[in-house]
Amino acid sequence: MPARISMTKTQREALLALPDTEDDVVRHHSLTADDLAAIATSRTPETRLGYALQLCCLRYPGRYLRRGELLPGMMLDHIAEQIGADSDAIALFARRGATRYEQLATIRQRHGFRDFIGPVRGEFAAWAACEAMGLTDGRILLDRLIERMRTERIIIPGISVIERMAAAAMHAADAAVITEVSSRLSDSQRLALDTLLSDKMHVRQSRLSWLREPPSRVGGRPLLELLDKLALIRTIASDVAIDPPEFGPRMAQMAREGSLLTAQAFQQMGQARRHTVMMATLIELKVTLTDAVLSMFQSLVGRANLHARKRLEEMIAASAEQGRARLTRIADVLDALVQAARVEGDIAAAVTAIVALDVVEADAALIRRTVRPGKSDVVGELSHEHRVFKQIGARFLASFTFEGQRASRSLLDAVAVLRDHGGDGRKPLPADLPLGHIERRWHRHVFDNGSINRTYYELATFFALASALASGDVWVPTSRIHRSLDALLSPATSATPVNPARLPVMPVIDADTYIETRSAELDAALLAAARGLPGKDAAMFTGGKLRFPKERKDGEVARHDAASASIYRLMPRLRITDMLDQVDHWTGFTSHFGHVSTGLPPTDTRAFMATLIAEATNLGLSRMAEVCGAGSRRALLRMQTWHMREETFRAALTSLTDAIHAEPLSAWFGDGWRASAGGQAFYLGGPGEAGGVVNAHYGRDAIVKIYTTITGRQAPLHGKAISGTAGEAIHSMDGILGHESSVDIAALHVDGGGVSDIVFAVMHLLGLSFEPRIPRLSDRKLYAFEPKTRYGRLEPLFGHRLDAGLIRAHWDDAQRVIQAMRDRVVTPSLILKKLSAYRQQNSLAAALREIGRIERTLFTLRWFEDPELRRLVTAELNKGEARNSLARAVAFHRLGRFRDRGHENQSTRASALNLVTAAIILFNCRYLGRVIDAMRHSGMAFDEGLLPQLSPLGWDNINFTGDYVWSDSLAVDADGFLPLRIGAS
Repeated sequence: MPARISMTKTQREALLALPDTEDDVVRHHSLTADDLAAIATSRTPETRLGYALQLCCLRYPGRYLRRGELLPGMMLDHIAEQIGADSDAIALFARRGATRYEQLATIRQRHGFRDFIGPVRGEFAAWAACEAMGLTDGRILLDRLIERMRTERIIIPGISVIERMAAAAMHAADAAVITEVSSRLSDSQRLALDTLLSDKMHVRQSRLSWLREPPSRVGGRPLLELLDKLALIRTIASDVAIDPPEFGPRMAQMAREGSLLTAQAFQQMGQARRHTVMMATLIELKVTLTDAVLSMFQSLVGRANLHARKRLEEMIAASAEQGRARLTRIADVLDALVQAARVEGDIAAAVTAIVALDVVEADAALIRRTVRPGKSDVVGELSHEHRVFKQIGARFLASFTFEGQRASRSLLDAVAVLRDHGGDGRKPLPADLPLGHIERRWHRHVFDNGSINRTYYELATFFALASALASGDVWVPTSRIHRSLDALLSPATSATPVNPARLPVMPVIDADTYIETRSAELDAALLAAARGLPGKDAAMFTGGKLRFPKERKDGEVARHDAASASIYRLMPRLRITDMLDQVDHWTGFTSHFGHVSTGLPPTDTRAFMATLIAEATNLGLSRMAEVCGAGSRRALLRMQTWHMREETFRAALTSLTDAIHAEPLSAWFGDGWRASAGGQAFYLGGPGEAGGVVNAHYGRDAIVKIYTTITGRQAPLHGKAISGTAGEAIHSMDGILGHESSVDIAALHVDGGGVSDIVFAVMHLLGLSFEPRIPRLSDRKLYAFEPKTRYGRLEPLFGHRLDAGLIRAHWDDAQRVIQAMRDRVVTPSLILKKLSAYRQQNSLAAALREIGRIERTLFTLRWFEDPELRRLVTAELNKGEARNSLARAVAFHRLGRFRDRGHENQSTRASALNLVTAAIILFNCRYLGRVIDAMRHSGMAFDEGLLPQLSPLGWDNINFTGDYVWSDSLAVDADGFLPLRIGAS
């Protein structure tokens, strides 16, 4: 049985440490009137002080005061001040050895403290066993045990005693889950689990490894392979239920470990544990594969649209560019036919003398496509894509249970029809074929001369299903992402409860109050803008559109850059390896990268740092292992596999963000309560660099975006990898709601890609200010509850009249979505993706858009009236652009192209890059502050007014390129800082 909880020495010592900060001392060691009366019964100052110290120590941290223990000065002074004694009197306490024990006996009797023995110990052991069942981290149980003992005034005998109790409870809970799950498995299931380890897909891959292998590309065959994997897992794990619910967190932890273990590692486990961990892994993998299949199906629909659009564009281009040549060629063929017919010659020879018959056939087909009735559209080109959906459709539909809202009944019936037909085109379609889900754009292709075109009917159904899955109109109960909206918004049990987002407290108001208040504000703002138009520059309102002149540059940029360069020249110069070592010494950010099983930080810090640098600089583990000398590629891979996860990166970034905001110099960079978010594109390298996925801004080169949120003080809050074709708006709020730092964000700035009406609505309902830079503002509409004629010259700018009834009808649903975001039950990007995908007629999305249009109109009027706001937003967004330049400089290896196509690897790379840039910003903040202090102290001339323009994003003083070794020793001063280059040439 394990005797200890996995902790570092520092963590263990902190559990029962005496408080040493003012807040903790005041909270835990403030004495009441009854305490002071009891303390006053002691005769001398030293005995009164000793009594008070022992009483406070028994209350917090809950243990005996040790003989000769060094007391924190803050604690000693605070207690001595309350009892009116001199803190120096402690030196005279307990000169008589029995005094200390007599006082302890008195304190125990008078204040109700008890020893941890007998029935008390058994009671706590039983309580710990119950608590442990729903936990996966023994440190949480240990904290709860200690806190309960403090509450019940149980004297903690020593941390080792409580640690052994917590470890025993965790071990017992683990054994109980293993016994329970293992006992539910049949012999055939156990054999199937062992077969996954012993069977080989090929000489170097087990069947288990094949199950966990992500698909290499989007296509019909990869989707069928995913379905093969899903079918195999369902065969093995179909009837294993995790019950009671308390088992869920522990099974989830086993699944996390199992996803990283090799077949060989599984084979070295005991049979019961091996089968339980494998079953937990398969249950989690079943959900993951379900999401992967549904996502790939949606990708196939998107790819089909892309291919059809490409064919249409090529046809139009060919018709325009080659039409004359084709018509001339056909005219020549017709002339030859006429001449041959008149002389009764060989028509075939006459035609082939002009052009080959294959060319004539191709010309005829293209002409028919060009001149067919109706307007050319993408749908007309989709029939070529039917072969893919014929390949996968029937099996895909048969693999899941689709559920949906009442409005999706026709679509679900159509899905049932296609599933029952099993892809057999010989079976006739039923006479009562469901048709309500066919969108208007499909009608002329589906309804062909009074009959149903089967190809287009199936395509229309598959495309409607993909749209419904994206929006949430249809869902799959066994999916994690494609669940119903109610399931997404319902809190889930977790081994580690999630703290609510740090947001302003909003007053609870009803829909009528909101509409009445905002309607009055909106009307007043619009009337004021209309009245103020005559006094504005005429160019700002021309052609019925609002227009804004570009801000003039103040001409100070060159002077600011020169001043910044002069200050950076005084900074110490060092390698990126040594820089990270210094930052880790200040913050201990590496301690947050706990092992997935033990929770302990990396034992080989340099190997971990080498792995972090390899990911951040885009060098890769193999090349880093060759040049750094910190470990082999396998050692670095272990660090990446077992220590680098989303939650560990998030915790490490939190420590750096808080440290940046704590730097006095960072206050010069901006407001600590503002944040900006934006995406940065990185091209993908390796095989298939030009993936053919068209991005309107980046062309056909495949890209991935790193979407980063930073505070006004340049501190990164959050970063994530997103698809190059994904809209940024749905991700814009993940950073401000998902970070765990102590920074309170009240305003968010984004560029054009992060703007949508639903984001405006959600930000307002969360109590946050949304201040984007709206692109093409002159093309945006204004909205009001009143008739647009009320606003005079502004009338041409208005869209439809706002629908107050729609907002009232769905106010409660909107509030539920907002509360789920506040409680971090669902990430904003997931719920916004569904809301943004809803068809226009979806009432909840439409209601949120109405709210968003109110808020966007009010913001537009502010933007129109306030040039200072426009400058502020531009300045905040420029910070993100500058930070992107630093990120680009760090991730420079392999021409800055990411070679990893897997989302998990891209996410690791994005997180590492974000963390390293945060470390550079902190390093620069601290040393820039020292440089400025040194310049002031030495009397060096510089313009103090330039401090707000100073940036911590410089990197000339840090070597990123190839020199990835660590200095044996750094020439640091007594405070641990490198010398500045004051006086250097």
